[in-house]
Formats: sequence, structure tokens, C-alpha cells
Amino acid sequence: MDGNGRWAKSLGQSRQHGHKVGSSRVYEIFKACTELGCNTATFFAMSSENMKRNQTEISFISQLLELSINEHFNELIKNKIKFKVIGDLSSLPNKILDIVHHAEHESKNFSDYKLNIAYNYGGHWDIINSANLALSNHGQINSETLSKYLSTSQDYPDLIVRTGGYRRLSNFMLWQAAYSELQFLDVLWPDISKKDLERIFDDYENTQRKFGLIK
Repeated sequence: MDGNGRWAKSLGQSRQHGHKVGSSRVYEIFKACTELGCNTATFFAMSSENMKRNQTEISFISQLLELSINEHFNELIKNKIKFKVIGDLSSLPNKILDIVHHAEHESKNFSDYKLNIAYNYGGHWDIINSANLALSNHGQINSETLSKYLSTSQDYPDLIVRTGGYRRLSNFMLWQAAYSELQFLDVLWPDISKKDLERIFDDYENTQRKFGLIK
């Protein structure tokens, strides 16, 4: 979800304002995705590299995570949406961790829809963390065990969309993205619309996915 800061700057507003508006779009866009036939979506809120930013911005974004969960918790339960925050959460304050764990616990048995928030997440971290878990539990690493312990388990994204104009993955789901279709939008995240999603999904539906095979 790239472009919050640049969007705010273009309006003469603070980066915090941009992050606040960007955060407010997440559940709205998730609902639009489900209406278009997508049952699982992961939103990249904070990367491992973003954690090197100033502490004020990091703290503000973590508070937005707390506010967003509290605001939409009842809707998550009502609509039977499985909620999960993926990434290294060791830096989150205990109060916010408790809110995250409560939402995850209360929604853990749902399977129709899945909403993931990636916070302090990086593809490198995910692979190393998975490898350590595989070694601890199986004493060996292979493709199957490593995939099992990834933060998304064996849910691989069919489609990855990046807003903001940059053409790179920026350490997002590096293992899982091996055969994902990629879309890069010039639109800044706070400006993304359902029409943008409709076009993206139409392009995806018209893509022949061969996974290295001949069809």
C-alpha cells in the first residue's frame, strides 16, 4: 500500500494524515475485493525496512493498527472473516499485541474469507523464521516443510498489486511470489478505487497461468 506520504504531501498535509487516510481504506478495499471474487487478501502495512524510520511514525502506525482492529472487529466476526497479522510482532506494545491476539483467536475458525495485515514483515524474515521452525519441528528443511511454516502457511498469492508507481516487490512474500501475477499502479494508495480493482481483476482473469508448463 504505497504512497500515503506522497499523497499527504501533495495536499500540504503531514505524513501521519496520509497514513491515517491510507489505513481507513483497508477494510473498504478488502470488501471490494471480496465482491469481485477474492476470498483472501494481505495488505502490506509496514515492512521490516520501514522499522528503521523515526520512532514517532512507527508508533503512530502501530496505533492505527489498534484503532482499525477495534473499529472493524464486529464486522470481521459478523462476516466470518479470518483475521491475522503477519510479521515480527515482538516490537508491538503489549496492549496492541493483546488486541491482535484477541481478534485472531475469535476469528480463527472462519475460512470463507481471510484478511491479513503484514506489519514489520519482510520476505527474508519470513523465510528465515520458517526455516528455523522447520528445523525445530522436523530437523530438516525442504520445500514442503518450509512452505508449511511460512506466515501465510501454504496460501500463495495469485496476484500481487503495488500502488504508488514503483516497480518492485520490496521484500514482500519473496518465496510465495514465485508464480504470482504482478500489477504495478501509478495511483497512490489513498486514491485507489473499486474501478482500479475491476480493471486489475479483469486483466488477471484474461491471463493464462501456465506455471512453467505448456498449455
